[in-house]
Amino acid sequence: MPILDRAYFSPECAELMKNYRYNILIVTMTFFGMVLVSLPASAGRIDAEFPVYDGIRPNVVFWKKIYTQYSTTQGVIHDKKNLAIIYEVIDLKDRNRHGSRKINKQRIKKVKKKYRRILANLAQGKAPRDSQEHRVAALFGSQAKPVDFRNAMRNLRCQVGQSDPFRQGIIRSGSYLSEMKQIFRDAGLPEDLVYLPHVESSFNPKAYSKFGAAGMWQFTRSTGKHYMTVSYAIDERRDPIISTRAAARLLKRNFKQFRNWPMAITAYNHGVSGMLRAQRRKGDYETIFKEYRSRIFKFASRNFYSEFLAAREVAHDYQKYFGKLILDAPVRTEEVVLAGYGSLPEIARHLNLKLSALRDLNPALRRPVLKGQKYVPRGFHLKLPARYDRDWQQVMAALAPQIYKNYQKRSRIYIVRKGDTAGEIARNHGVKLNDLIAANNLDARATIHIDQNLRIPLPEDKPVRMAAAKIKGATPSRLSAAVQTKDAMAEANEQSKMAASKQQNEKSKSELPVAQIEVPGPQQPRLVNSPDFDTIESNLKLEAALLQMQTKRSGAVQKPQLLPEAIMNADIVQGQLAIKRIRTYNGRSIGSIQVEVEETLGHYAEWLEVSASEIRRLNGLRFGRPLRINQSIKIPLQRVTKEDFEEKRFEFHKELAEDFFASFRVEKVETYTVRRGDSIWTISKEKFDVPLWLIKKYNIHLDFSELQPAQKLNIPIIQKNQV
Repeated sequence: MPILDRAYFSPECAELMKNYRYNILIVTMTFFGMVLVSLPASAGRIDAEFPVYDGIRPNVVFWKKIYTQYSTTQGVIHDKKNLAIIYEVIDLKDRNRHGSRKINKQRIKKVKKKYRRILANLAQGKAPRDSQEHRVAALFGSQAKPVDFRNAMRNLRCQVGQSDPFRQGIIRSGSYLSEMKQIFRDAGLPEDLVYLPHVESSFNPKAYSKFGAAGMWQFTRSTGKHYMTVSYAIDERRDPIISTRAAARLLKRNFKQFRNWPMAITAYNHGVSGMLRAQRRKGDYETIFKEYRSRIFKFASRNFYSEFLAAREVAHDYQKYFGKLILDAPVRTEEVVLAGYGSLPEIARHLNLKLSALRDLNPALRRPVLKGQKYVPRGFHLKLPARYDRDWQQVMAALAPQIYKNYQKRSRIYIVRKGDTAGEIARNHGVKLNDLIAANNLDARATIHIDQNLRIPLPEDKPVRMAAAKIKGATPSRLSAAVQTKDAMAEANEQSKMAASKQQNEKSKSELPVAQIEVPGPQQPRLVNSPDFDTIESNLKLEAALLQMQTKRSGAVQKPQLLPEAIMNADIVQGQLAIKRIRTYNGRSIGSIQVEVEETLGHYAEWLEVSASEIRRLNGLRFGRPLRINQSIKIPLQRVTKEDFEEKRFEFHKELAEDFFASFRVEKVETYTVRRGDSIWTISKEKFDVPLWLIKKYNIHLDFSELQPAQKLNIPIIQKNQV
């Protein structure tokens, strides 16, 4: 509407208009002032920090629906470029039910095929022929062209609903949210960043991705090591508070780089270097969102900021979407700093606490520490339950001589050869068979497998029995006599079990050459003692499937004949992990190794305590060129011993398997025929979404660096365990 000039009015009218405009201005200012007062104090700040651009608004709406309206038994069929286009919501089978993956895959494929056919008809430029085509055409608007429908045929996607895990995440967040907000405030960051774990893990501290991201904030191992301790004994990615401090540091670094939160938050998913490339090509976030395309900037990265905005909005007002919820309450704890190395089971016994209680309060402690295979490191902040009647600092100080060691548990690595037995290996290395069994979680028969890497425990001090002590809040009968009695009984039982195990071992097939150990027949399946199965039924089914797989011959490639335990057991690490030979060049010790799956120059640099560039120069490798599986590499040994390197290497591969099988299970095994253009990387990441090391475990003797068309691979199909 055109603005009228004052000259068209008389002076009287002009004055009246002036007073009118003034009154309107006052009323308007008063109204907006009242609105601002009624809004939360942070509302204006939040909008400025986390803008909702017009271009991403449909995406935010979409993810709000995913988080609040659709459960994990529903699949939303939509356009992956335009999330406002939702074709249909289909029912899915519960993902925790056996066989659900296959059934759901078939359902999704069938529905996609239906809409691909409808879109193909519309792409011909003809008028819709039936109600279905009319409905789909209406989703695109009246201005849609045939090319729009043709492009949409390639953009069909199914998104599984997330309302049930999001609801559980809201409940879980009650334990940590207050402390997490304080961490971000102390770091000078917007406290609403604490809602990012809803996107990453549904606030689950035990979350673990199939490719190794761990904890509530889903740090990868490589990124996590820059901000936390990530080792075979401790993984601080799993500690909600420690990982939150790390996330605050990472996000602060991202914001310093980009000076705006849409870019900084997207970089949390896509990486700083990736977002810098996007910024160089397209500039601001809005343009990147609309136009940027690359091989690695895909759906997840493009939608990450939109997901955060949706999760933040839902979490702010969760009662609107989920009703009244009772949130988990924070757990009161006290911390003691360990002055030395200590056995966690021993500490638990001395403190008269359940080992499970210490495990729950200290999620950073990994399985080897819980099982006593590794000590809790010196300097670790051990959380204990807050007790009004107990001064834990004083208790620990009194117990120090009994529980502390001066060193971490160490070991050597031995690769099992044909004809080896556990008893012979123990005798040759001067260790007890019982200790060898305990160090490697072997079964009662001490079964071992060719090419298995065994941990050979080194001699160490025996645990010191606790003497009677007067400790505030504890009686001698409780912390001395009782503990000694329990320890004595436990040790006696353990010695009895070990003795029986040894006798049985010496008489059993485990004392025969490994090659002579028979695979149990289908009529008498043995249960596998591994963490990857939660029911006997699934264990038996997979046992039978693997036995069938082993007896079935392929045309082009002989499948490896492995015992089922060797495939499924997380405790069994295979591969050439030992240093082949060591030579001296110009006074320097140089070892030679063979590259195994998942290993990088960064790993070698970490284990050798040298720079990656030094290893690169030693081998004449170009910067940025990845290592090949089975490639021969020279390594410098001036800072670590052969044993140190091999132990760290072994623990890396064991950690991968242990963490994975604690969260996933193998549902079945499929046979895949290698096609022209395939690489083991595309098969692993794009075709089956399965970790490469796991595929290697099922094809142990196959050279992945020389795949040929028509070769056959055993591909494990995995399923996430129910939380």
